[in-house]
Amino acid sequence: MHFNVKTLLISLLVLAAAPWLGWRYYQRSQPKPKPILQREEITLTILPGWNLRDVADYFVKKGVASSTADVYLVTGLPAVPFKLPIQEVRPEDSFKKFAYYNYEGYLAPETIRFFKGATVEEVVNRFFEQQLMELTEEMRTEVIRREITWHELLTIASLIEREARGEIDRRMVSDILWRRLQMGWAFQVDSSVHYIAGRSGDVFTTAKERDSLSLWNTYKYPGLPPGPISMPSQQSIMAALYPEKNSYWYFLTDHDGKMHYAPTLDEHNVNRARYLR
Repeated sequence: MHFNVKTLLISLLVLAAAPWLGWRYYQRSQPKPKPILQREEITLTILPGWNLRDVADYFVKKGVASSTADVYLVTGLPAVPFKLPIQEVRPEDSFKKFAYYNYEGYLAPETIRFFKGATVEEVVNRFFEQQLMELTEEMRTEVIRREITWHELLTIASLIEREARGEIDRRMVSDILWRRLQMGWAFQVDSSVHYIAGRSGDVFTTAKERDSLSLWNTYKYPGLPPGPISMPSQQSIMAALYPEKNSYWYFLTDHDGKMHYAPTLDEHNVNRARYLR
């Protein structure tokens, strides 16, 4: 039997190439996988001491919302009375934001990354959850031990945030505010009046502003305002929780941001004349 060498070589090459040709056919017949697209992200930062007005303006600036009204639909309006609970909330049940409050004071001053296109509700919920994540078991226990609610603590902390700077001053002011609350006194803090008027930048208030009928006016109404006036930092929350005992009843901040304390109203008025001229 005679073999054609050329034919034999071609046959061997075809047999050898068959698996490769089959694989190439399989690859071409399969749909090509789509490239994985990296989703664009944005970074959002809420600063300590901001209130809902600041947050709404910032979200609009960053493109999270098209208007402040869209933000307020989720957060609620600042300095607007809200429905109070029908019955008293127990301290152990208070570690959440109830539907009858707005989000003032409940958004953690933090920097958080989001996918671009996140909704206002998604962003607000994430900042809210972050604050709860920073709430330790020790802090929960202390709130319950003192028989106060998380809302009350955040309200005091928000006042501290706007009134004091350093750790010691925050804790000193905390003690003064808690004792004034126990005595049924008016807090008379200018930051609450600034909150009503929607302004910041100085330590003064006008007589007209102090005469506001808003329930957040701590010159007119004794005790706690209905809710927080700002987003308190963790430092202010800790100061509200662990005050520094002292014998003062009055305090003020001068033009340089320094605190001055007084045990009596007469001495406080001397400080006002001396440091706020």
